[in-house]
Amino acid sequence: MRRTRARRLVATLVVAAAALAAGGALAHHSPARYDLQSQRTVEGTIASYEWGNPHVYLSVRENGGGRVWVVEAYPSTAMKQYGWARDTFAAGDRVVVVGNPGRSPGSSTLFLRSVRKAGAAAALYDSGDAIAAPPPAAPQTFRATSLAGTWVSSVGPAFGNFFGPGVAQLATAQGAAAVAEFRDTENPGLACTPFAPPVYMILPGFRSIEIRSDAVVIRGEDAAVERVVHLGATHDGAAPSVHGHSIGRWEGTTLVVDTTQFAPHRLGNGAGLPSGARKQLVERFALNAAGGLDYSFELEDPDYLKQRVTGTAQWLYRPDIEYVATPCDRDNAKRFLAE
Repeated sequence: MRRTRARRLVATLVVAAAALAAGGALAHHSPARYDLQSQRTVEGTIASYEWGNPHVYLSVRENGGGRVWVVEAYPSTAMKQYGWARDTFAAGDRVVVVGNPGRSPGSSTLFLRSVRKAGAAAALYDSGDAIAAPPPAAPQTFRATSLAGTWVSSVGPAFGNFFGPGVAQLATAQGAAAVAEFRDTENPGLACTPFAPPVYMILPGFRSIEIRSDAVVIRGEDAAVERVVHLGATHDGAAPSVHGHSIGRWEGTTLVVDTTQFAPHRLGNGAGLPSGARKQLVERFALNAAGGLDYSFELEDPDYLKQRVTGTAQWLYRPDIEYVATPCDRDNAKRFLAE
C-alpha cells in the first residue's frame, strides 16, 4: 500500500514536470488523490478566489443546485506564468471549469484542467491531455549581462534524478527504504518547510538574484525562500538550516557556491529521499551565450546517496516580470488532508 502510494507520487510529479518543461511548477502534494482518468465540467459563478501558496483555489457555485466546488490549481508562482494575478477572478464571475474529481465519495473538489470565463472564446488555462499546461512563451527574448535580476527556472535533465522512478537507484539502502515508506502526510511542506537545494533550485518558478559586495542573495517566489551566499567567508560557526550555510567566490563572471551545514530534511534529496547532516553541495551560476543562466551542481550525501550526483538546469532572464515573494500559508498547505 505504502509502496504503491510512493510510486504514484513519483510518477505524478514526473508527468507534471514534463508538461511544465517550459517553466511551470509542481503541486505541493501529489495529485494522485484525484481521479486523473475522469473529468467533470462545472458551470457556475465564482464564490471565492484564493491567490496563495502552495495552491491557488477557486470556489465555484454550480448553476442549478448551489453545490460549491473547490478547484485546486498550482501555486501562485506557477499560475503567474499563465498570466494569472490576484485579480484574475472576482466573486460573481461566471465561469466554465473542467477538472479531475476527487477520489473520495461525495467529494466536491476538482484538480484544475481548464477554465474560461462564460462567453469567452479563449481559456485562461487549458492543460489539454497533459496534467498541466506549458506556459506561453515570453513576449520577447531578453539577454542578461549580469547574474543580477529576475529569472525563471525551467525543468531540465536533473529533475529526473530527484523526481523520476530512478531516485531510489541513487540511494543507499537507508535512502531506498525511506523512499519506499514515504507518505504525503510526512511532507515537510505541510509545515511550510520548503525543499532544500539543489532540489529547490531546479524546480520551475521565478527567482531573483541580488549581488552585494559581501554576499549574493538568491530568492525564490515559492515559499519566499531567501539564500544568502557569503563571499570571502568560511563555514566556521555556522548553524544548520534547511538551505544550509553557503559561501561563494567568483571565477570570472561565474558564481561558485559551496554549501554545508544542512539540517536533516525528509525530502532533502527529492521524492521521498531524505538528506542528512553530512550533505555537501557545490553549485555554479554562469551566464551563457544566449543571455540566460546555466545552473549546475555537484551533490554528495553519504547517508542517503550512493555516489556524487550532478545535474544542470536552465534559467531564462525575465526583467519584464515583477518578482513577488509568496510566503507559504499553513492552512492552505494542510487543506487537502481534511478532504
